[in-house]
Amino acid sequence: MNVIEIPLNQIEVGNRLRTVDPSWVEFLAASIAERGQDTPVWVRKIGRSEKYALIAGGHRYAALEKAGKEVAIASVVKATETEAQLLEIDENLIRRELTPLDRATFLARRKAVYEELHPETKQGGDRKSDQNAELCGLIPAFSEATAEKLGLSRRTIETAVQLHGLIVDDVRKTISGTWLAASGAQLMALGKLTPDQQRKVAFFTVQHPDVRNVGEIVRQIENRPKPPAPEKLEKFLSFWRKCDPEEQQQIVEYASSQMPSVACNAAWLKASEFEKRTIVEDFAPRLPGFSEKEAA
Repeated sequence: MNVIEIPLNQIEVGNRLRTVDPSWVEFLAASIAERGQDTPVWVRKIGRSEKYALIAGGHRYAALEKAGKEVAIASVVKATETEAQLLEIDENLIRRELTPLDRATFLARRKAVYEELHPETKQGGDRKSDQNAELCGLIPAFSEATAEKLGLSRRTIETAVQLHGLIVDDVRKTISGTWLAASGAQLMALGKLTPDQQRKVAFFTVQHPDVRNVGEIVRQIENRPKPPAPEKLEKFLSFWRKCDPEEQQQIVEYASSQMPSVACNAAWLKASEFEKRTIVEDFAPRLPGFSEKEAA
């Protein structure tokens, strides 16, 4: 890998998977203006021309332009167009914190590129020959290979790829850079909508950035009445369902100690015959004179 200086006008940026973040470009441009370019961009030679294709470093390239620089420090990589795409994707996945939308986009594209380079690993691909069968054992499938390389769990990778497929292309472009791109849960809610609904939500998100819940956006778009605020019991039951058995046991013990007679009465009235017998057997030794006949 050679590191050389290349005029910016000889580097072709092309279509990038991620839109450039203006605030990040501003930060990088200020840094470059003050102390120069620290990290090279990655490029590959285009045929026998004097041109180079940008592989990785879209933000650095934009920052160099903004800082008024005419030359970029660049690492020249020998790679095919497909291999260059994989390098671009991995450089972005590793270098900078991505939004859930960006990560889904890069991982989905990485899957397509990886399976193009290793078609024998593609689910349902041609595995008829002995050679392909042998290669499948040597080359790991996409999720396994990506998890090992990037340090992500297979579940995270598979969920991100699924999410990418649920949201239509033009909607992804519209919401890029908005609050919605940064919320995995709300992106999943968006993915459950029809393409037409997704487009309406995306437009609403850009126009009304303060409304940050897909369900609420849909309600407003459809002009449905606002649901009543949940009662205290509903809030508690919602919290209760999120607790594990040990936490639920702690809640019951605390509540019972605050109102023991209410707790006992509620338990007895709602108990089955077997549960009533269990209650009696538990209480009898503790209360002199208490018997099954008296309890009944």
